[in-house]
Amino acid sequence: MDNKRNLKPVSPSQRVDFRCTRCGACCRYLRESVPLNTLDAFRLAKHLRARGEKINCLDSVFARFAEPVPLHESGYSVYMLKTASPDDACIFLQNSRCTIQPAKPSACRLYPFAVEPKGDGLYTYLLSMEKPHHFKGGQVQARRWMKENYPKEDREFMKVDMGTALDIVRLLMKIPEAERQQAWALFLWYKYADFDLDKPFLEQYRQNMTKLLAALRQITGGTIYGHKDGTNQTGF
Repeated sequence: MDNKRNLKPVSPSQRVDFRCTRCGACCRYLRESVPLNTLDAFRLAKHLRARGEKINCLDSVFARFAEPVPLHESGYSVYMLKTASPDDACIFLQNSRCTIQPAKPSACRLYPFAVEPKGDGLYTYLLSMEKPHHFKGGQVQARRWMKENYPKEDREFMKVDMGTALDIVRLLMKIPEAERQQAWALFLWYKYADFDLDKPFLEQYRQNMTKLLAALRQITGGTIYGHKDGTNQTGF
């Protein structure tokens, strides 16, 4: 399914008819389409641990419930939720119900809306129209929906994530062939693995991105955009 084709921009003040019918339709045919970002995985790990599952690190969450999907030839990848059954249903869907409702990924919480960063600290709001039977009943306002389902922690995470992505990609592109396996291991470790579930997430993520950039600069000789000062040159 081409999800991009079904997205249309909406203004923050716009109201749309929407009512969740709990049919599970938006949880099917999802192969490589629902991201599980690091903050999502952190929350999911804590949720699963609290209900008695043996989860003590993010590695186990990503290994069991997601798979890496490359976004760029450099090797920069994101994780997408795994699917199951012939209709590629979400791995957490059972009897048309979400089994991780309190800790579902941000993409699921935001539905039928989505966000795209504009690069100036603001966002473009998008409306997902691929399930037309949902668009009837009560009205919801885009701004209010986002306020309720996209809290400050998510916004701050996205700023850090988008603010470092371009530098990481450009550094990965400079990695010598002999060092690529080491760079890939560092990328996975700092971005998706090295987190203490009993400590606040955001500060750990900021520190990890700083460590990742420093490690990649060391491998490449510290050059990015022709600079050696270690500053962020992304323009985000």
